[in-house]
Order: sequence, then structure tokens, then C-alpha cells
Amino acid sequence: MLRLWLIFIKNALLHQKAVVLTALLIVLSFWLVLEHSLQKGLARSLQNQETSDAVLLHALEDTVVRSFQAINASLATISESLPLLGDEQNITRILSDQLRTAPQLRAVDLIRLDQTVIASATGYQYEDGSKGILCVQPLLENNLIEFVIGDPQEGRYPGDLFGARTGLHYVPFCFPVRSESGELVSVLVASINPQYFTNLFQSVIDANQSKIRLHRYDGLTLMGSDAVAASETLLARVKQRSWGAYRVAEGSDDAALLSYRSTSLLPLIISMESSEAFSLDAWRKDERMLSMVMMVLIALVTAIALVFVILFEKRDLAQGDIHLLSTAIRSAANAIFITNKAGKIHWVNDAFCRLTGYEFSEIKDKTPKFLNSGQHSPQFFKELWQTILNGESWRGELHNRHKSGERLTVEQTITPILNIKGDVEHFVAVHEDVTARKHAEEKALYLAGHDPLTGLPNRRHFEQRIHHVFEAPAPEVAGILFIDLDRFKEINDTMGHEAGDSLLSRTTERLVQLLGDQYLLARLGGDEFAILAYPVLNDIELSNLASQVIETVATPFEYGEAVFTVTCSVGIAQSFVNSGCDASSLLRQADMAMYRAKHEGKNTYRFFDEAMDALMKRRVYLQQQLDIAVKSDHELSLRFQPQVDSFTGQVCGAESLLRWETEEGEWISPAEFIGIAEETGQILEVGNWLMESLFRQMADWNARHVPFGKIAMNVSAVQLARDTLADRLLSLMRAFEIPPEQLSIEITETTLMATSDLVELNLKQLKQAGVTLAIDDFGTGYSSLSYLKSLNADYLKIDRSFVIGIGKNRSDESIIEATIALAKSLELATVAEGVDSEEQLVFLQQRHCNFIQGYLFAKPLLAEEFEVFMSSGASLRTGLDTTMETTK
Repeated sequence: MLRLWLIFIKNALLHQKAVVLTALLIVLSFWLVLEHSLQKGLARSLQNQETSDAVLLHALEDTVVRSFQAINASLATISESLPLLGDEQNITRILSDQLRTAPQLRAVDLIRLDQTVIASATGYQYEDGSKGILCVQPLLENNLIEFVIGDPQEGRYPGDLFGARTGLHYVPFCFPVRSESGELVSVLVASINPQYFTNLFQSVIDANQSKIRLHRYDGLTLMGSDAVAASETLLARVKQRSWGAYRVAEGSDDAALLSYRSTSLLPLIISMESSEAFSLDAWRKDERMLSMVMMVLIALVTAIALVFVILFEKRDLAQGDIHLLSTAIRSAANAIFITNKAGKIHWVNDAFCRLTGYEFSEIKDKTPKFLNSGQHSPQFFKELWQTILNGESWRGELHNRHKSGERLTVEQTITPILNIKGDVEHFVAVHEDVTARKHAEEKALYLAGHDPLTGLPNRRHFEQRIHHVFEAPAPEVAGILFIDLDRFKEINDTMGHEAGDSLLSRTTERLVQLLGDQYLLARLGGDEFAILAYPVLNDIELSNLASQVIETVATPFEYGEAVFTVTCSVGIAQSFVNSGCDASSLLRQADMAMYRAKHEGKNTYRFFDEAMDALMKRRVYLQQQLDIAVKSDHELSLRFQPQVDSFTGQVCGAESLLRWETEEGEWISPAEFIGIAEETGQILEVGNWLMESLFRQMADWNARHVPFGKIAMNVSAVQLARDTLADRLLSLMRAFEIPPEQLSIEITETTLMATSDLVELNLKQLKQAGVTLAIDDFGTGYSSLSYLKSLNADYLKIDRSFVIGIGKNRSDESIIEATIALAKSLELATVAEGVDSEEQLVFLQQRHCNFIQGYLFAKPLLAEEFEVFMSSGASLRTGLDTTMETTK
């Protein structure tokens, strides 16, 4: 008996392959889901570890930087007040007061350059003279160093023998004390208490089982969980990027995540090494639980599959071929019914019953008239019967009615069944339900003209409606209100897209309630809406409508537990529909008026006026004329403004400047047309013209042996980001035989912020080719030192906006001094542009600015004028008591 049962199961498994494969697929799916879930969980846990460590490290970095800045500020204050303190007693008192207010310090000492102690907050007199030179030598060697963080030393402070025996150490922080002339006369030595920072790190160490270390840029460990020095990998990564994380000892039990941050103001690197095993503990518990659940599910699926195999095998054995054929017809996806010659229903399949809602017992021996929806004419059915009675098949679309009264759309095929004599005996009708497809087509048509989120007409629908309005012959006024939410991006960024979608939906509901059916409201995209008012009586109607819209939008908005208010800016444009203004222009005018409302404070509305129209026409005019100018051989021209060495007074080159004079004699400022060229992409053609013209001129000078030094050429960020500029420029240089040392490429500081790979590639190729790189308008952008370092530039150009403040604005002077100091520390030369007065020149000479450019020396000159200027031997007088002539 058992043997027969086993044979039956074996045959059933062979016959019911679909069930077996389905079960296997389900089991495989469970396994894949398990693996995917585990891998996602692992990745999520590791990502959470990176995110958590990055946040903690950022907070620790902020604490460390603030502590060191506090120490630096305190020592700077003491240094400035030393000349006023007088004797040693007062100095000691000040040092002691400072020590009491600085918990991160153990001692503050003032020492001479010969290693003798002037004053000490601890009252200790150095017995070993070598202790007094912890940081003196670096300060003597480099006069520009503001402070020095020395190597960790034994003891709690210099000369502490007891602390040295107990294993304590401190980190010396040395601050120079200079005379009025800037000469180093003594040194303030602050003994930083590493335990203070260890205590700050301890909570993170205990919570995450982490190792936190503070290194100098040279890799020396100043303090931390252990004394391990910074690895070469860490130092290399810091050079590439000032912050980040990487994994160490991957695949081993000691695997860990090492996160790091280098401070931009201090030569410090803070690192945190957290154990992967600790971070993955929760994930491993979930892994075990999921594995158990999946095993249970797999066992359950296997059991169910076995039951189905047995049942299906028994059914197949009992029914036979006839039953299988009948089942196949009844199981057909399409509805099928068979009628006699008179059209009375003889048989239907299950799909027909499901489609129509009728049971076979309800419709047997009835004609299909009960399905008639009344949407077809008698002539339609007359032609149908004529076709099938002639023995031909008929295919078409019918609108039937469900038993519940719901309308159905079907594609029906009626085929006559003929007897041996060729006479019609029966008809077979096959219905394919296309109701869902029809609804989908209708929905697609709806979505093509409507916004899926709000249900409002979209931009396409709105523009079509405006075009229809403008086709009307009646001279009535049409008005458009262009609405833009003022704080939508802020809400999306802070609360998520769900909050933004909710805001858009509620704003739509409020505007629909306000406008009713009198106006057409549409969502143009993002947070932009538009209202079509047609016809419009006067400006007062539009003003009142705009005020109501602003008030409605400003109603407080609740989301979750938060309540906030969002305002909007509204632009209004109106025109007689037969006045010549088309729909696109009217919408564009409303858009411009909206931007005017935003620029004038938001939460208000503005009408489009002639000034805006003039501005728009001016932009279009300049765009068109610029195309002509680039192709012309005389509208665009070059000027050369000399650059001189501020120490020798010798002319070392010039900056090439682009000028544009139209056919009508109008001079267009670069400030006006360069921005338009960048927006429209015309800057690529303008840049090509500039390169070819400049290199042609330089080649001419080289052929005639005219000494012109190094010529600087400005390059737009758009050129760097959209064009293979380096290849084009270097190719032209080879064609005109221009040596790389004769060319300097100037890029604006904001270009450094671009994350485009093409920008980086272009700059890298130019630098590798030997072309000089200069950063123009330095100080007006937002670049960091890491960008300057990665670019490896040669010059920093001090912007004219700072130069004109010399003698008038101390802040501008400080920025110039800081820029020159930064350039020197990075081994970069400095060029000051816009130097127009002797006072500015003297200031820049005293600060050792390398090169001068400005009207004090020469205005931008034509090529012929620049040649004359060079040949005249003009030079900058370095005497500070002389007056320099300005070349006109």
C-alpha cells in the first residue's frame, strides 16, 4: 500500500510540473527576498553607521575647533595686552586669570627667545632650558606662522616631573608675541590638557565602542583613545578631500569604519574608528529572525504544493480529455456564447457570466437583446444580421449593458457555424472586454491635459485654452495671473515631498473654492499656478482677484503637528485678444511680472508694464545682434590693459578684454551681454572668437618680435562646463605657435564650485599643458581652501570692489591683506585690479602685492596702443613719495 502511494506521488510530481515549478519559484522567491532583505539591511546598517559617525564627528570637530579658537583668541588677547601690563607680577596675574577660565589648559607661560621664563601661571621656573623652545624655532623660521601646535610632551605642563613619572602629557600651543614692527620677541606657551578632550570624546567612545584621535596635518597624534599615528591612507585621503570615511580591515573580525574630518582653520585632523561588529549587532539579530521565518514559510509552501499536486492529479485522472476540452473553453479569458439560427442563446462560458453578471439559467433561450445599451441604432443591428446571415464573420465594437446597469465596451466577433449543406445553424460570438482599455485611453487623454496631483489643467491645456480665447473675434480683454509659491522649496527640503504635495493639493482646493467656475485655474508645474480671467472688465478686477489669491494662499497650513504659512507672488498680464499679442507672449509677460513681485519683497502682486517689455525686447535684441556680431569682422574687438610688477615697475603682460560696438555705433557693456550669452549658450561662439582673435594677435607680435609678456584671457564657467575647451584652446595654440608660458587663463572664483567632471578635466588639461591659471574676482565667491589646493592655480586676482575701499573701508583693506597672506602661504602670486590712485598703489606695495593693473597705470588699450605703450618703456615708480602719470 505504501509502495503504491509513493508511486502515485512520483507520477503526480511528474505530471503536475506547473505546480512543482510554481512552488520552486515561490521558494526561490522567498530565498531571494531573504537574501535581498539581508543585504539591504546590511547596507542600511553600514550606511547608518557612516551617517551617525559623520554627524558625531562633525559635532566633535566643532567642539575641538571652538576650543582651539578660544585658546588662540585668549593668547591673542594676552599678547596684545602685554605691553600694557609692565612687570612680571601683572603678567603672571593675567596668565593665572586666563588659566582659571580655560578648562582645556593646564598652564600658560611666557618665555623669551633665549628659553628663559618671563612669567608662569603655575609659578614654575624652567630648570631645563630645552623645555622653553618647544615652539620657538618654527616661529623664528617662518614669520607668517600665527601659532604652532607642538609635539605632545611628558608631564602636565613644561617641567612637571611628577606628571612625567605618572605618564601624563600635554600638548604645547605656542603663540608669538611680536613687537610693533612685527619682530618676534617672546612666546606664549599654553599647555593643553588632553584629558579635557578625552572626556569630551568619552561619551561617544562608550556609546559606539569607538576610538577617537586628534592628529596634526603631518600625521602626529596629539590626543585620543590610543597613540596610533595617522596612517598614510588617512593622510592621502585628507589631501584629496577634507572629510570622508573609509573601511579598514574589511572581511575580518577587526573590520571598522574610519571617519575623518580636517579642520579648515586649524592644522588638525579628527578621526573616529568605530567597530563594524558593534554597528551590525542589531542587523545580525534580524538576520536570524528572518531566516527562521523564511524556513517556516518554505516548509509551508512545500506542504501546500504537495497537497495541490495530489489534488490536481486526482482531478485529471477523473475527468479525461472531454472534460479537459470543456474546461479549456469555459476557462477562456474572453466571453463566449453560442446561439441558434434565430439568435437564442444555447451555451455560454464562465467568462461571459462574469462579464455580464448573468447566470446561464437567467439567459438560456433568450436573444442577446438584454445586453443592448440603447446606444446603437436599429440600422447598426440590421447591417450586423445581414452580414452573419450571409455566412460572413462580423467584427466590431459594441456598447453593452451589465446586469447592474453599468456600461460595457466590448470588441465582438460573430462567426456563423455552417452545416454540411452550407446553411447557418449556429452563431459563435466572442466578446473581448475593452472597457478598461477604453477607460485607460480616456484617462490618458485626461492626464495629457491635467496635472495628476491636483487634477487641475496642466500647462499644455492652459496654453491651448488661451489660444482658443485669442482666436475669438470679440475685442474683449483677457488677463493672466501667474502664481508662484514663495516658500515651497523650503518646505520640500525640510519636511519632505509628501508635505509639499499636501501643500499643493490644499492650495488647489482653496483656490478652486475662491475662483469657482468663473476663472480657469491651472498648475503649470512645480509650485507655479496660473489663472485665466476672460473676459476682464478692468485693472481693478484683476487687482482684487490677485489680492484675494494672495490672502487665500496665506491661510495657515497644517501638516502633522506643524502649522506654517506660505505666501505667494503674483504676476498679472492683460491684453485685448485682437491687439496682436499672442498667448505665449501674454503668459511670458505674466511670468516676468511675477518675478518682479518676488524681487520686490514677495507676498504681493505686480502688473506687467512697458519697462518689463522693454527689458525683454532688449534681451531678445542683444541675443539676435550678438549672433550677427560673432559672424561680423569688425563689431567685436580686443583691448589690452597692462599689468606691471609692483616691485620693479616693469610691464609684465596684459589682460585681454572683449569690447562690442554695434553697426549703429552703440557700445554694449560686457556686464550686459556676457550674462545673456551664458544663458543662451552663445558664450561658446563668443569664446571661440575671442581665442582665435587673441592668438592671431599674439602670433603677429611673436612674428615681429614685439615683447608683450603674458596675456591673460577670461574663460566663462559655461565654456568649461559645456565644451571641450582645453582641447580647442590647445589646438589653436599649436596652430598659431603660441608657447604656453605666454598665456594665462582667468576663471572666476565661483567656477571652482562647479561639480562638473568636464570643468575639472578642462582645467587639468590646461594646467598639464603649462598654461598659467589665475582665479579672478577672488573674495567675491564662496570657494574654500580645498578648491584652491586642488586647482593648483598660479595667481589670485584681488577684485576691484575691494581695491576701491583702500583708505575708505578697513574691512576691504583687511580682506586684501588676508588674501595676500593666503596667496603667499599657498605660493601664489597676487594681482590687484582696478588700481586708480596713488594711495591704493602705496597700500598694495607695502603689503607686497606682486602685480598691479588699473587706470593709474593704463586704461585698456588697442593692440597698436599697447605696442606703443610697451616700446615707450613705461614703468611703475616704486618710490612711495612720487606721483604716477595715468596713461590715457
